[in-house]
Amino acid sequence: MVALRFDVRDLFRAPRIAFSFQRLWIQFLGLLAAMAGYIVLTYLALVSAGADFGQAWSRFGLLPAASGQPLPWYSKILACLAVLWLAVVLFWTAVAVCRAVYMHLKGNHFYTWKEALRFSLKKKAGASVATPVAIGLIILFTVIGGVVVGLFGRIPWGVGDVLGVGISLLSPVWFAASLFLVFLGLALAVSLLLTPSVLATTDDDAFEGIFQSFSTLAAQPWRIVLYSLLLAALSLIGFGILAWFVKQAWIVMTRVLSAGMGEKYADISYAASYLFQNWVYPAVEWTRAIPASVSNACFFSSDFVGVDLPAIQTVSAVVTAVFLSLFALTVAAYPLAVLNSGLCILFLVLKKKKDDENLLERKDKEEETGEEEKEEAAESEAEPKKAAPRKAARKAARKPARSRAKSSGRTARKK
Repeated sequence: MVALRFDVRDLFRAPRIAFSFQRLWIQFLGLLAAMAGYIVLTYLALVSAGADFGQAWSRFGLLPAASGQPLPWYSKILACLAVLWLAVVLFWTAVAVCRAVYMHLKGNHFYTWKEALRFSLKKKAGASVATPVAIGLIILFTVIGGVVVGLFGRIPWGVGDVLGVGISLLSPVWFAASLFLVFLGLALAVSLLLTPSVLATTDDDAFEGIFQSFSTLAAQPWRIVLYSLLLAALSLIGFGILAWFVKQAWIVMTRVLSAGMGEKYADISYAASYLFQNWVYPAVEWTRAIPASVSNACFFSSDFVGVDLPAIQTVSAVVTAVFLSLFALTVAAYPLAVLNSGLCILFLVLKKKKDDENLLERKDKEEETGEEEKEEAAESEAEPKKAAPRKAARKAARKPARSRAKSSGRTARKK
């Protein structure tokens, strides 16, 4: 078990804990699945609205966006489904990463990434989504109730004016309801941050996620804000550092292989960089909002242009660009892994501060079930071993009887 200090110093463990094959692989798989579904559904929305796929691909590449586009209602549904798929899959991935981090902190280093994904997708898939949805429904019904009360003032023939006076007299009630609505909005934001950590560390249901969101918001509001800002800064710093190293590794790989292969590999690398830049061109536009000294260090430092290559080198450039995209996806997965790892630690710290309970010291349902299964397996293995001496004893007891019978038969024949 990792000894936590249960204060802000524990959050600085997040970048190191996230930089693990297990946690990075889980986050990479989740981000890959989320982006794949998002890309397919978004392009379906654009094409169903009459857009040309070739033009849309040349504009958006691997980062399509349907916002700001003139879409019919059915295309808007597809676009909303794309965003919903992206959010839900990333939420499930966050539960899996938090579970892996929790087991790592407990000292269970044999907990695999498959078990973490199974925990998230089979046991907590519904609960992880139901927690923020339940709080959102409470907000929705509260708003609808306020709108219905306001509609009473629209009743004609002077009835609405009379009811308006009564509504005005109940202003303290409406103010309290509005204040509660603001609190619900904050609780929804907290649930989006902490629900994966709550489910991963308590192995409980959606009700526990709702309860912990409200109780943590009421007991530790400033720690939530300050710790979350710190985690966001750590995630950005980790992203920049890893992106710089990956870019330098790409440059070194290109120079080393070009030294042996010559200009052929240099041309392939340049063409692959051009393809990858086109595939993520919206990101190139986004980076122009940050200083060039920062973006050039970890992203493209120049604009690439297309070059004419032989067919076999073009195929090599496409394959290289695909792998370059996967490297970039790994870089993008790391800050998310840092954030999820930090949020797991954050909830452990807040739970200790709030309830004086160390969740690392208790066994949850999955661990108890695993121990019971191991005990049953051990008992089933022990039963044949116990039965073996009994079988040997029965054989030994039958053997003298058979030998006596044979000896008596031989004596009778002699007579």
